[in-house]
Amino acid sequence: MSSTTLRFEMFPREYKTNSKRKRITEEIPTNRNVKQKTVFNSTIGNVSTSGVDPEKNRTKIATYKEAPTKALAPGRKIPLNNVVVSNNNTHTQSNEKKNNYKDTTTTINPGPSRPIINSNDANIMAEIIKLRAETAQCKEQLTNLRRETAECKEHNKVIETEFPRLRDELAQVKRDHETMLDNIGQAKMQANIYAEDLKVLNEQLDAINRENNKFHEDVLKLKKDLNHKNDKIVEQKSLQESLLKQIQENYDSLRVEENTRKELHNQLLDLKGNIRVMCRVRPCTNKEREDQIELAKLECSDNKRTIKVSTKRLRLWQVQVETSTYEFDHIFGENANQNEIYSELSPLVQSAIDGYNVCIFAYGQTGSGKTYTMEGDVSSPEKKGMIPRAIDEIFDKIKNLEKLGWNFGVYVQYIEIYNESIQDLLVDEDKTYKDRKKSYKDRKKSCKESKDLCKIVYNENTHMTIIENAERHKITRKKDMENLLRKASECRSKSSTNSNSVSSRSHGVFILHLEGENTLGNMSSQGSLSLIDLAGSENIDKSGSIGNQMTEAQNINKSLFYLRNVIQQIKDKSNYVNYRDSVLTSLLKYSLGGTAKVCMLVNVSPLADSVNETKKSLTFGQTARKTHVGTASRSGRF
Repeated sequence: MSSTTLRFEMFPREYKTNSKRKRITEEIPTNRNVKQKTVFNSTIGNVSTSGVDPEKNRTKIATYKEAPTKALAPGRKIPLNNVVVSNNNTHTQSNEKKNNYKDTTTTINPGPSRPIINSNDANIMAEIIKLRAETAQCKEQLTNLRRETAECKEHNKVIETEFPRLRDELAQVKRDHETMLDNIGQAKMQANIYAEDLKVLNEQLDAINRENNKFHEDVLKLKKDLNHKNDKIVEQKSLQESLLKQIQENYDSLRVEENTRKELHNQLLDLKGNIRVMCRVRPCTNKEREDQIELAKLECSDNKRTIKVSTKRLRLWQVQVETSTYEFDHIFGENANQNEIYSELSPLVQSAIDGYNVCIFAYGQTGSGKTYTMEGDVSSPEKKGMIPRAIDEIFDKIKNLEKLGWNFGVYVQYIEIYNESIQDLLVDEDKTYKDRKKSYKDRKKSCKESKDLCKIVYNENTHMTIIENAERHKITRKKDMENLLRKASECRSKSSTNSNSVSSRSHGVFILHLEGENTLGNMSSQGSLSLIDLAGSENIDKSGSIGNQMTEAQNINKSLFYLRNVIQQIKDKSNYVNYRDSVLTSLLKYSLGGTAKVCMLVNVSPLADSVNETKKSLTFGQTARKTHVGTASRSGRF
């Protein structure tokens, strides 16, 4: 810290010698921050204090005049009322006497010739200087203390701000601590429970281990027995494989023999030109089983060639059992599925691809399962009927024939013969079901007035039957045919009778035209496959048909009657066969007239109350089987 010099000028009194006034000057070091100058006035003069500029480090000069006073005794203090202080040009005068000031300077007149300042005054001055230094130090300490006090206040404010939060945190920590203590207590209780459970589980584990050891011993014993039995099984498998191989060889041989028999039988039938007749016994429905309806006694032979029908008759007050036996080319029992039946018809489908005209029709009383046999359920692979199965096989085989240069076009027609008029079931096939049904009913009404809507025309050169005004649809995929069959089935005439809840009231005729060309061998083939679902013969009294249903039943029975007559005339080799008696026989002219391969499926009911109709159907089937229709011929270039 720098210092400021405080200069005192002491003037002695003037002597008579008029010598120059002697000036006594004493420099006193002071603190730079001291801003006042003190001038002392005692018995030899006055002292005053004035402001000191610390920056310019100025020093005010105090001039003392010696007064005519007595010298101060040692240790005597300067009277305070004689001290004049000057600060910022403001002066204080003593009550005893006024002094003249000039430029904030005090002048002391000299007195008698005596010492101006004694040792006590010097001590006082030194003490004042010391006190001033201590005062400056104290002020500096005070400043530091004030600064520290301000900092402490700021720090206290921060502490006062943080205190509530810290208090809340402390409270939360205490609560968490209490919660943890509770959790620890609960955990200890749970640990004790687990310890008890563990003890129980260990005991159970020990028991299980003992039992497991026992089981292990049993397993070892069983493994030993198993190894012994496995050795025996290996021996048995070796023997079984040998026997299976022998059985397979016998089966292959039998199949070859059976195929040979079928081929020879078909050749024989072709040579004979007879109608092939097969019989199918309809399985019982679930409702018939639930109602426990009495069944007829129908027995099929092991070779599936003959069927016996036993009936009870009352003669001379005695019940007699009559048995009738019928022979066919094949008989399918109640458990036969659709695939078994089609496997017997598949060779005829191949004949249609080869260029023959083939006709397969289902005959039987109403409710005997004809429509199910021919159409079945198109969406079910197991329940599909003969028509969708034939289509599948035809598309599969013509695809294989493409490798040999054959290209086939497949065209389809589907009609029904309803009340002796021909109706196209595939017309308007692009319309909705409701619109097609309405349009179909309108056409039926017009056909009652005129039968010229669909005509039957004969091609004498190719021996083909053509149905004019019936649309021919070309199909290229199996899926297209499934859609056509579904739409045709929706439009076909059906109604419910006492004999059948869904009785077909018309003859359904499905015709496939197969036209093939072979570019490699310059060959062609024109074959057709007619699949006919005949309406069932109906006992009007039993079925309860009245009104329009009676008319339908009469037309159905009449057309079937003419069909039996035509077949009987062919069997009897009559000179003239009247095919024009009904639309059905007119349509089957070239099929029954010797240029086509014909197969008849006789469907019979298993119920006892239908046994009479069953015998009539079997009798007609047996008659048809004995009918010679001539040798079939192929159409095309070969």
